[in-house]
Amino acid sequence: MVQNIANGRVQKFLKENTLNNQDFVQSDEKISVADYIKSVDKDAKVVAFRRYSLND
Repeated sequence: MVQNIANGRVQKFLKENTLNNQDFVQSDEKISVADYIKSVDKDAKVVAFRRYSLND
């Protein structure tokens, strides 16, 4: 049971903190960033990005 809780927390952390897995909100649809990029150009992929924080 503890292993399932830990696994769930790791999966949640990765979803929130990796760009391709984050939700991309476009109008009323919620899709991941990776799915949106594939819908625009199937051969495109993210090779770099910058993360900014308003709290610093």
